[in-house]
Amino acid sequence: MENHYRIIWGINQLTVVLLIKLLKKKNFTKSLALSVFLTCLGSSFVIGYNLGVLNLPGEHIKQFLSETMLGTNASEAENTTNIVTPSFLYAQVSTAFVLAGAVGAFSCGVIADFLGRRNGLLVNSLLAIAGGVLVGPCVAVRQPALLFVGRILNGFNFGISMGVAPMYLTEIAPISLRGGIGSLHQLALTIGIFVSYLVTLTYTLNTPTLWPISVAVGSIPALISLILLPYCPESPRFLFIKKKKEEQARKAFKRLNCKDDINATFEEMKTEMSAAANQPKFKFTKLFTQKDLRMPVIIACLIQVFQQLSGINAVITYSSTMLKTAGIPLDYIQFCVVAVGVINVLMTVLSVSLIERAGRRTLLLWPTVLLGFSLLFLTISVNIASSTKDPSTEKAAGIISAILIILYICGFALGLGPIPGIIVAEIFRQEPRAAAYSLSQGVNLVCNLLVLFSYPSINDAVGGYSFIPFLVVVVICWIFFYLYMIETKNRTCDSNARDLATPRIVACQRPSRLSYKNEEPFYSDE
Repeated sequence: MENHYRIIWGINQLTVVLLIKLLKKKNFTKSLALSVFLTCLGSSFVIGYNLGVLNLPGEHIKQFLSETMLGTNASEAENTTNIVTPSFLYAQVSTAFVLAGAVGAFSCGVIADFLGRRNGLLVNSLLAIAGGVLVGPCVAVRQPALLFVGRILNGFNFGISMGVAPMYLTEIAPISLRGGIGSLHQLALTIGIFVSYLVTLTYTLNTPTLWPISVAVGSIPALISLILLPYCPESPRFLFIKKKKEEQARKAFKRLNCKDDINATFEEMKTEMSAAANQPKFKFTKLFTQKDLRMPVIIACLIQVFQQLSGINAVITYSSTMLKTAGIPLDYIQFCVVAVGVINVLMTVLSVSLIERAGRRTLLLWPTVLLGFSLLFLTISVNIASSTKDPSTEKAAGIISAILIILYICGFALGLGPIPGIIVAEIFRQEPRAAAYSLSQGVNLVCNLLVLFSYPSINDAVGGYSFIPFLVVVVICWIFFYLYMIETKNRTCDSNARDLATPRIVACQRPSRLSYKNEEPFYSDE
C-alpha cells in the first residue's frame, strides 16, 4: 500500500515540476493557469477516471448483475447456455457508456457554440456528478438500473468533454504554448485512468460492496470544477468571433495572455470574422460539401480512427484479459495493470515537454513505429506463451508480453494519445471548428465502441492473433501520416487550413518553423 502512495506522490511531483516550468514562461498568467488546471481536473481527469474505474472490479460487477438480474451466482450463470450471461451484462455496461459518449461527442459542437466553451464544461460537470451519485448506492439498494443510468450519464459527460475540453484549452492558449497546453488534456486523462486503477485495487475499494463508491469518487473533481470554473474567462475567440462581444473578449484575452500583442491578435480575428461574414452561416453539412475542408475533415476523422483502432481502449478496458492471455499469473495481473497506468502517465508527461520541440508530425510518425513493433512481437510472444508446454518458456514469454504491452503504451502516450485533439483544433478556422470536433469525436467514440464490441470475440476466436488487426491499422496509419500530415507547430490555425485546402503529398517536407500571423485568412465558398 505504501509503495502505491509513493508512486502517486512521484507522479504528482513530476506533474508539478512540469506545470512550474510552464508557469515560468512570461505569457502564462494566473487566470490561464487556473483555467487550464480546472479544465484538466474537472473534465480531462474525470473522463480518464471513468474510463478505467470499472476495469479491475469486473468480477464483482458481474456477480452483482448476476444476482440482481439473473437471480443466480455469476459462476453458475456463466456455465449455462443462455445468451444473457454475467459477462454479457457487464459488456452492456461498457456499451451503454460508449454509446452515450458517441451521442455526447456528436453534440459537443452544438453545446460549445450555444453555451460557450467554458459554460459548456460547467453544464457538463453536472452530468459527471449525477452519474457518480447514481452509481454510488446501486449495490446497497440492489438496483442495477442505477449502474446503467449512472454510466450513461458518465458516457454523455465523456463524449462532451472529449470535444469541448481540448477546444477550450486550445483557444485560450497563447500560440507558443498551444501544443503544450493542449496536450495537458491527455496527460490529465491518463492520470485519471491511473488513479482509477489504484482506487480499485483489492485492498482499496475493489470489494463486493465498495466498488460503486469508486465510481462516486469521480464526482469530486467535477464538483470542484463546477464551483471554481465560473471565475475563469470564456474563450476570447468564441466571445469575439461567435458572439461579437469585443469588449468582453479583450478583457478575457488580457486575463489569459500578457505577452502576445492584443491589437495584432484582434486585427487577425477581425479579418477572419469579416471574411466569414461574407459567407453563409456555417452548417454541419458543409464539412462534407466544402472543397477546402475536405482534407482537414479527412485528417480529423482518420486520426481518431487510427487512435482507437490502434487498440488503445482494448488495452485499457481489457488489459487484465490481455495479460491473462499473455500468461501472466493472476496474482500479478492487477499490479501489471497499475504499471500500465504509471507508464501511460510518465510517457504523456514526456510528450507534453516534447510537443513544442519535436513538433506534431514527428510525434505522430516515430512513436507509431514503436506501436507497430510492439504489436508484431506481442503477437509472437503471446502465441509462444499459449502454445508451449514448458513452464519456464511460458513464464518468459509472459514477462516479454507484459514488457511489450508497456512499450505499446509508451508509443501511444507519446503520439496518438495527446496529438489528435491538438491537430483537430489547429487545422480548422473558428467557424467550422466546433462542428469538426463533433464529427471527429463522434467518429472516435464509434470506433471505440467497435473495438469494445469486437475485441472479446476476436480474442476468444483467435487468441494471440487478436493483435493483428491493430497492427494492420497502425501500418496504414504511419503511411497516411508520412504522406499527408503537415507540421502545424508555431503556425496560426488559418495558415494550416490554407495549406490543407489543396491536398498534396508532404512526405519529406521540412516542418515549418514560421508563424503566419500576417497572412490573409483563406476562405472558400465551394
